Amino acid sequence: MKLKLTNCIRQATVLSGFAILFTSAAHSQPAEPVNLTTEEVVALIKGKSISTENTRWGSVRLQFKEDGALYGNNNGGSDSGKWRVVEGKLCLEWRRWDYEGCGVVRKVGSEVQHLWPNGSVHFVYRP
Repeated sequence: MKLKLTNCIRQATVLSGFAILFTSAAHSQPAEPVNLTTEEVVALIKGKSISTENTRWGSVRLQFKEDGALYGNNNGGSDSGKWRVVEGKLCLEWRRWDYEGCGVVRKVGSEVQHLWPNGSVHFVYRP
């Protein structure tokens, strides 16, 4: 009887270990990207200033004015331009900085990503 009980305890311990392992693996899966709608993008940025991490220029502070004016600041200087949202894509037009076009805005886990028109990440925002 004692041997059967010991074997049961061992099996329960092994099964518990597998359950923890599989649960941890399931939680470490990257979140699936979800594209935001036009309304969600507008609600996220219109009239707001946000701090972003840009894939080319590092930390960039962006101001999205309610009238469509756009201002940006980073360690290398500042620029201005215009913004609008078309079919869920955030369109930026800068005077000097190297970005003009419309990119998808998507939520991936706890962060929001703006993509270059070619689909690569332009900047990340963590609300």
